[in-house]
Amino acid sequence: MASKGVQGVERFRDSLPIVRRVLDKGHFQLEDLMGGDAAVIRGARICYQSEATSPEADVRLIRRLMASEPKHNTVFEHAVFRFGIKCALFVARQWHRHRIGSFNEKSLRYCIADREYYVPADVSAGREEYIAHMEASYDLYDSLLKAGWQPERARGVLGTAVYTEFIWTVNAWSFMNWLTKRLDKHAQWEHRQYAEAALDIFQQVMPVTAKAFIDSVLTPVLGYQAPDRDDIAPQQG
Repeated sequence: MASKGVQGVERFRDSLPIVRRVLDKGHFQLEDLMGGDAAVIRGARICYQSEATSPEADVRLIRRLMASEPKHNTVFEHAVFRFGIKCALFVARQWHRHRIGSFNEKSLRYCIADREYYVPADVSAGREEYIAHMEASYDLYDSLLKAGWQPERARGVLGTAVYTEFIWTVNAWSFMNWLTKRLDKHAQWEHRQYAEAALDIFQQVMPVTAKAFIDSVLTPVLGYQAPDRDDIAPQQG
C-alpha cells in the first residue's frame, strides 16, 4: 500500500553515505536506511486498512501520531538506520549507555590504535600540556608494543580522548529518544555536536517525521529551534 503524501528512502541510495564532519577529527554518517517516512505510514495504516484520501493526509497522520498521548511509538520503529560514527572514546561510552540499538566498535584488543585524539578548540590555558600528555601516552603505547606487549594490554595507557569508531543500527523511535536526551542543553557539548549532525541528516532523509518530531517534541520539551531546511516540506508521491 503506497503512501500518497510521503516518500520512502530509495531516492537516497545513490547518495550514501551521507556524512557530516564533527569536532576536529570525527564524523557522523548515514550508511544505510530502511523505510523512511513511508514505513511509518505503512505501520499506521495497516491497523485500520485505511488509505490516504489526499497527499496531505499522510503528513497530517504522522504529525498526529507524533503529538498524541499516549505515544504511538511502534509505527516509528519500522524505519531503521545504520550509522557510522567516529568520536572520542568518552563520547562513545556515553552513547553506548543508550541501550536502544545495536553497536559494533573498533577493537583495540585486535587493532593498533591510530594516533588520533580529540583536542578542544575553545581552550588555550593548558592546551600545550594536554597535547604533550596525549603524545606521551601514544609514545609509551608504541614502545610497549615494540617491547612485545599485546595490544589489549598496551591500550591501557591511552586516555578517553582517543578516537574510536563504531556502527549503530537503530530504529527511528529509539533514535529520536537519543536525540531528545543529547540535544538537551545539559548534555555534554561534544556529544551534542553529534546529535546536531544526526538531526540534520534525519531532516534530510525522513523530512516529515523529523519536522513533526521537532514541532511536537524538541521545541516544547527542550525549547529547541532547528535551522529551517527547504526539503522538509511535505513531498508529493
